[in-house]
Amino acid sequence: MEQYIAYNLALGIVRTSSKRKQELGRTFARILGFHPGPLGKDGGIDGVIREDGRLFYFQSKLSQSELTVDHAKILYADMMYHRAEISVMLSGVGYKKTFKDRLFGHPYLKPESIHLLSLVDILSKTDSYQLAIQDIPKLKLVEEINWKQFK
Repeated sequence: MEQYIAYNLALGIVRTSSKRKQELGRTFARILGFHPGPLGKDGGIDGVIREDGRLFYFQSKLSQSELTVDHAKILYADMMYHRAEISVMLSGVGYKKTFKDRLFGHPYLKPESIHLLSLVDILSKTDSYQLAIQDIPKLKLVEEINWKQFK
């Protein structure tokens, strides 16, 4: 999908209700092979995979604006608390530079174990999406979503 079309579709998705965005985050988690977290307060996990003693962590924040440094602090704390080895964060429209600076400034994180994706990355299959697939091949299953439902 062209990035222009992907961006406009992403804008339509992030403008839906909070409840619908939460359902969509859980749907993403399930399609990607993660066990979805509960509705409502989820303790910072929208999805988890436990495999060979390793924890893969999924968090979805489908905000209408780029995620900020405060979101990076929460993501870091949740990753450390849950001892996630690989993390996938899905945003609605992207991340501010301060988000990435703060998150990757932590000395105990391996940047290659964190995949910061936006809806546009997934819809238009950007390089970031392709890198994430190398760590979590099930991520390709997101292509099964019927995006026409968001017109």
